[in-house]
Amino acid sequence: MTFIAFARRAWDWVRYGFKSLLKGLRPKGLRNRFVLIILLPIVFLQVILFSFFYNRHWDAVSRRLAQDIAGEIAAVIHIIDNVSMPPDELNAVLEQIGQEMQLDIAFVPARSDIGRRKQKRHYSSAHLYAEIRQMDYPTAMREVAGQQQLVTLQLDKGTLKVLVPRKRFFSSTVYAFLLWMVGSSFFLFGIAYLFMKNQVRSVARLARAMGRFGMGQTNFPFKPEGATEVRQAGMSFVQMRDRILRYLQERTAMLAGVSHDIRTPLARMKLELEMMPPGASVSDLQADVAEMEKMLAGYLEFARNEGRENMESVVLNTLLQDIIHKHRKMKKRVDLHEEQIVAVMARPNDLLRAITNILSNAGRYARRARVTLGIRNHMARIVVDDDGPGIPEHKRAEVFKAFYRLEESRNTATGGVGLGLTIARDIILSHGGTISLSDSPLGGLRVVMALPLKTRET
Repeated sequence: MTFIAFARRAWDWVRYGFKSLLKGLRPKGLRNRFVLIILLPIVFLQVILFSFFYNRHWDAVSRRLAQDIAGEIAAVIHIIDNVSMPPDELNAVLEQIGQEMQLDIAFVPARSDIGRRKQKRHYSSAHLYAEIRQMDYPTAMREVAGQQQLVTLQLDKGTLKVLVPRKRFFSSTVYAFLLWMVGSSFFLFGIAYLFMKNQVRSVARLARAMGRFGMGQTNFPFKPEGATEVRQAGMSFVQMRDRILRYLQERTAMLAGVSHDIRTPLARMKLELEMMPPGASVSDLQADVAEMEKMLAGYLEFARNEGRENMESVVLNTLLQDIIHKHRKMKKRVDLHEEQIVAVMARPNDLLRAITNILSNAGRYARRARVTLGIRNHMARIVVDDDGPGIPEHKRAEVFKAFYRLEESRNTATGGVGLGLTIARDIILSHGGTISLSDSPLGGLRVVMALPLKTRET
């Protein structure tokens, strides 16, 4: 591998890794993304403003204040060099001058070694130290109580000590500016967040309405609101919902008519067969008619409009106990393990039909079945295990298709019409749940049904 190819591959790794990192850090929710969109420009703008203020205004003001203090100290040094007074009288004069300058000035005739003193200065006194050092006197400056700066200069006649209060060399406008900058940012962000929250609320309501309709709920109020694009999406959803409901109603009416038209000749054929003398051919025809009636009932059940029944609170423990009690009456061995009381919002008859279909399949192909009820990952979980032959892994997705049967023959006595799992899957999905197939610890098939738990919102 050449160096260019290696460098190109390394660059691709870095680029894709950076993209993956940004993708992982990116907020998932629409509201959080809007917050990030609003917050980043505000922070970027405030950083630029603060940098400009620090480099231009605050730096210039601090330097000007330092120059004023250095000039005043230079005037004091000029007085000391040109006035002949006893030390006490000179300090009295310097004290009066210091009061007018807001400085605490003291002069000691003795010389001192200021070069060995440990200097501890405040970051805001950098300009002051730089200006004083330009006087060409040995200088020391350190911070004392209250962030005051004690300036010590070694003169020809002695040592000059000047205590400079912080307000003389530090501009307090930086606090006012920071307060204004942070306060205005929070104020603007609060206003933007309120407007953004109203926009996101309409999108969230539309998403909840779509979710409820996807779960089979139809009788709930929904009014398009929000921005123009969101209202258009809401109106499109209402129109789509009306078209789907109208289609389901027309399909139900059509199937009802077809059922009536087909069952009438079947009834006549059944009556005529009853009047014919017994025989092998008559028995075969009677079995065919019974099979046609069973298939017709299965087709109508599959095409039934599931949205007619209203959602209500259902305690799964009671529902499963009733279903298993009926199966035990039919001499089926079914065990129930309840981990806790579980309630969901569901259409009771539809959910009863879905669980019954699952248990009927287990009872048809297995000698023993076990049902486990609990809660996993904030979802109600119903697990049905059996000790039957199971379903091959490559065919588990196929068995949910309508009219698909593992048994290739069309004999309904041995396997039904191939709609049990299809109906169960459609009902579970219409409730916002999931259904999956896997291997059972009992040796057969495991069916796992998960349903959303009952919440205040639902």
